[in-house]
Amino acid sequence: MATLDLKNQACIVGVGQSEKFGFVLNKSPVTLQIEALKAALADAGLQRDDIDGFQSAHGFPSGVDYDEFAVLTGCNFKWVAQFWNHGRWGASSIAHAAMAVAFGLCNYVAIMNTTLSARGYGRWRPRTRESPRDLGGGHGEVPYHGFDTPGAATSMAAQKYMRKYGATSEELGATAVAFRKHANLNPMAIMRDRTMTLEDYMNSRMITPPYHLFDYCLVNEGSNCLIVTTAERAKNLKKRPVNISGHQGTPGNRDNFNIFSRRGLGVAFDEELDYKPKERQVYQMAGVTQKDIDAFYTYDSFSTNLWMALETFGFCDIGEAHLFCQDGRIELGGELPCNTNGGLMSEGHYSGYNQMVEMVRQLRGECGPRQVKDAEVVQWGPAWGDSVIFTKG
Repeated sequence: MATLDLKNQACIVGVGQSEKFGFVLNKSPVTLQIEALKAALADAGLQRDDIDGFQSAHGFPSGVDYDEFAVLTGCNFKWVAQFWNHGRWGASSIAHAAMAVAFGLCNYVAIMNTTLSARGYGRWRPRTRESPRDLGGGHGEVPYHGFDTPGAATSMAAQKYMRKYGATSEELGATAVAFRKHANLNPMAIMRDRTMTLEDYMNSRMITPPYHLFDYCLVNEGSNCLIVTTAERAKNLKKRPVNISGHQGTPGNRDNFNIFSRRGLGVAFDEELDYKPKERQVYQMAGVTQKDIDAFYTYDSFSTNLWMALETFGFCDIGEAHLFCQDGRIELGGELPCNTNGGLMSEGHYSGYNQMVEMVRQLRGECGPRQVKDAEVVQWGPAWGDSVIFTKG
């Protein structure tokens, strides 16, 4: 059977965000989504009726289903899909949209991500919680052992990493400080103009060791939209397209139950497994290596997620990410700028879709004071292993 090479067959041609990001915006989910869609349409030079594909990324707390959105906005969709609002679905969400337009199921897909805080969500929908699972949540939390939050469970992975490789709190603080610096250059960032030094970080309260307050992501509200179409259609649109050059979904990892830990670390099962992080489909599909990546973006719900992701994708050797992140290497102007928008920890928690908007803008050269010089290849890659690579069109 013949197969279709999806490399560069689809592009992102428009991005948009709600008028504001914030902790409580006092707006309904659909209002936030419409704001983001309008901004993305204007960015691409498209009209509402051009959008015939819709993909939402939501769960608790988040936006509206595709059918509700269609009724409220007057959109007419040929193809729809829905994903849970979590960072490990981001790359698969992009891949599905790329396949939909490449195979002719629709012409333009609007990918929507909308997040409400628990406080805001209660105004628009009944308060619910993520459904229980037999072994606890995907972060490794197991309530009957007392780990009833993602932070408590993920801190166990962080503690093991730090003991095993001799990492320090000061080294961990470099990530939070770097992302806050980036947020201060980003007009959309919630934590803009709230400076942070390493001393501030070290003096902040401890929540679940080794995590201080600033090791945690934000809980906030807002919406993001990305519009995907074929490379052929993209030629005639308003802005230079951004190629979807490589992607891979989340691999099944029997060796590690905690999604915010590096594969092979053995937080849940085996002590240490044979792990070869450089064998990755996303690089093979895009035709690049780690050395070609100009900026890297990851799901930073906790600061150690960056360490795990850098090792997962082979940017440094196993047990060396805490050293890799020092001396400005992950900051703007460094060897590998990471989360140049401020990430989930300082711009806002939008499950990584805000980072993908940032990736598009970086490749267009639209990021002003936080622009990565000569950016041509950027990657999204959480620790769990899913990934997407965008390249300059």
